Amino acid sequence: MSFELATVYVVGVGPGETDLLTLRAVKVLERSEVIFHPGPRDDTGFALGVVAPLLRPNQVVRGASLAMRRGPDDGTVGYERVAQLLAHEARQGRTVAFLTEGDPMLFGSGSYVAERLRSVAPDVPVEIVPGVSASSSAAARLGWPLAQKDEILTICPGTYHPDEIGEILDRGGPVCWFKAAAVLPQLVEELRRRGRLDHAALVERVGHPNERIFLDVSDALKVNLSYFSLVLVR
Repeated sequence: MSFELATVYVVGVGPGETDLLTLRAVKVLERSEVIFHPGPRDDTGFALGVVAPLLRPNQVVRGASLAMRRGPDDGTVGYERVAQLLAHEARQGRTVAFLTEGDPMLFGSGSYVAERLRSVAPDVPVEIVPGVSASSSAAARLGWPLAQKDEILTICPGTYHPDEIGEILDRGGPVCWFKAAAVLPQLVEELRRRGRLDHAALVERVGHPNERIFLDVSDALKVNLSYFSLVLVR
């Protein structure tokens, strides 16, 4: 039996608050028959928690168990495996969504899944649904503009380039470090050397009930921080 190809949607769910989902994301979720998310189990995952209030009992939900780690994808992360699963559903005529935290195209796992999908299943239509990024949400929470006028905004992944923190700060302008817990001691030291500690803040799990904001970034050195922590420097 042949089926009409369905579309795979890669959906950005934003930083954590359900009411920050875009109208486009909500509409896609409403018509998706199968929903994959990066979490370790079908009923557990960060992105799943954001959309859970909107899901219906008859929608199939699958945890993709993606490995969140740095380094090249040697196959163990699981992007290609997930791409194959999404392609299978689409070829069965089922509209399928893959959820990703924040915006898929800004350090999002969805961007890698979409790349693999276009490679292994070029016949399957793919649509990216953008989401509110954690950087935008954190800036709004702090009341700090990400960039104004002629400023150049630098966005850095905290799990990379630890030896370049000083150089990045010396460029001037606002900086946003994603996954900042990985380099926080070095970042605090370089900010202190340049007298910029008063111009930095750390936001952990922005938009969540357990959100924490550190207006003195050095205070965050005293606690255990989650993977979902970012530092803004103005």
